Amino acid sequence: MFDITARQAKLIELLSKNEKYYPAKYYADFLNVSERTIFNDLAKLEGLFKIFDIVIDKKPNQGIKLRGDITSSENFIHHMINKVKADESASYSSLDRQVLITKRLLIENKTVTYQSLSMDLFISTTSIIKDIDRIRSFMDDEVRLISDVKGTRVQGTEIGIQKTIKRLAYYLIEQEMHHYSLSSYAKILERLFDKDVINRVFQSVQELVAVLDLSISEQYLKSLFISLLILTERSYRGFHLHDLPDIQLEGTEYLTNYPLAVEICHSISSHLGFHYTELEHRYISNQLLAHRIEVKVNNKYIEKLFSKDVQQMIADVSKAIDIDLTADDKLYDSLIYHVFPMIYRLKSDIYVYNPLLDEIKGNYGVIFRIIWYVMESFEKKYDVKLTDDDIAFITIHFQVAIERKEQMSQILVVCQTGLVTSDLIINRIKNLLPANIQFKLIAKPQLKDEDLSKVDFIISSVQLDDVTRPVVYVSPLVRDTDLMKIYSYYLEYSSNRKKKEDSELASSMISTYLNRRYIFLNEEMATKEECLDKMIHLLEKDGVVKEYFRTSVYEREKLGNTLVQGWVAVPHALSSMANETKIAIMTTKQPIKWNNESYVSLIILLAVAEKDIVHIRELLGHLYKIILKSESLEKSHFIKNLNQPDDLIALFQGQ
Repeated sequence: MFDITARQAKLIELLSKNEKYYPAKYYADFLNVSERTIFNDLAKLEGLFKIFDIVIDKKPNQGIKLRGDITSSENFIHHMINKVKADESASYSSLDRQVLITKRLLIENKTVTYQSLSMDLFISTTSIIKDIDRIRSFMDDEVRLISDVKGTRVQGTEIGIQKTIKRLAYYLIEQEMHHYSLSSYAKILERLFDKDVINRVFQSVQELVAVLDLSISEQYLKSLFISLLILTERSYRGFHLHDLPDIQLEGTEYLTNYPLAVEICHSISSHLGFHYTELEHRYISNQLLAHRIEVKVNNKYIEKLFSKDVQQMIADVSKAIDIDLTADDKLYDSLIYHVFPMIYRLKSDIYVYNPLLDEIKGNYGVIFRIIWYVMESFEKKYDVKLTDDDIAFITIHFQVAIERKEQMSQILVVCQTGLVTSDLIINRIKNLLPANIQFKLIAKPQLKDEDLSKVDFIISSVQLDDVTRPVVYVSPLVRDTDLMKIYSYYLEYSSNRKKKEDSELASSMISTYLNRRYIFLNEEMATKEECLDKMIHLLEKDGVVKEYFRTSVYEREKLGNTLVQGWVAVPHALSSMANETKIAIMTTKQPIKWNNESYVSLIILLAVAEKDIVHIRELLGHLYKIILKSESLEKSHFIKNLNQPDDLIALFQGQ
């Protein structure tokens, strides 16, 4: 009969509860709209009120109220309101609510109340509290929520607020199924940011790449885009930076990308009609360096600065994996180029998301954790904490070098008519796969005469019949979902990729590290902390680990996910925190929540002493083989049914 909006339903509710005159501004402020919108809504509602002999009484200098027999029509009005509430609440997911609350608190710097949010979102205050607690989980010590009689608002440094927004932006992106291209990032973030700001920043980043002809990782480009977007949105709204992180990194004076930062600022601000501050010019200059975009850098100076560290890193990894990579100039050059921006970024507390993290940890888990241990001295020297994403990027460099030592892989690229479309595919995947990959372009008609014996797999944009090698089908334009499929096929079908991870650890060495004293079976535990504390306590009591081992384990958990193969966790600490190498193992009666989404039933706590780092490849390789095997054992409840520590030791010895 009458189609009213959610806002109009809220306006009816407010009017029916107020017995005094209130100005239109009162309702406009409450509903976060203009006074003109309130008057337009009232005009549309006059017909509904007339049915019940209710009049909208407007008095100059006093305001608005309803006159008439409101009580007799109360049931119908409430029915209308509740119907709209029911319809509207179905459209608000918890993520929708969190995005809206985030925008008001962190983007717009508004003060909100649980009551107003409850009315706006048609949800209970209990749910609002949970949503705000979720938002609070993305904040660090620089930012906090203040609640008092005025409401709830954000308090903290501008840098801290922008870092929090970036974490929330990545969280929002990760909830979407298809989010791999820069344009899709921009589309998803329209829910948080002004569309004009998004379009201008997106265009400026595209212009930057085109003008400088940069061969830059897509993930660095996306991270730069998000950081620029957040800074611009906040500055556009009048919330400017007041300080920069105190990095104190030697060599920053040799950077000359400040003019480029000024050009980017001018490109964006001239279209949006505002001005960045001088401090924000410097901030963008820092962001360019941290994301590996620079006009000129004194490379000889940087090489001198990091040469010994990189050489030592390569030597340590070579020793641990028993593959000599010390003469690999490409590895050396790539690491020299990588580590300087990485340190600068970490000291600036800039986060770069690596979407291939899970694949890298799952398929190159041994080399991933070897690098984590090897980088310990590097972290100490430069006073930084590497995240899992950082270790994954370094792992890729080393994995490429390892594969250069092995047989060259060949991938065949097939298209309907040959090279034009094939070139599009090659250009999209050349930065995704290792440098030792040899690509061969071919048209479909020529496939019947091609020798496929040395081909690992085929990438094709057309349907193929009667081929003897695995085929991954992609669209002619190669979407980001196609890239993920290609990477998965590479992991599965490229020859020799796990050759060095298949070594078994001798039973005598496992016996040295595994002791029945540190095995806990079918424990009644409720939390992750209870599991870790019980295992660590015994290691501390026996003097196996040092005073700060416990702190190191928990810090490692904050930096990244220690889950392996879904239901198994392998927490660990810095090697300098262990006096001797021991492995503590716990199984639980009920799965334990390990992070926001995953539960584990098997925990393998590693205490690896510095003197045993040379054996880490064999140790991790053997453990990973058992963990992979344990997936089927978990399904059959084999491990859960183990009652004696010696039985578990026998399992990990491979007996």
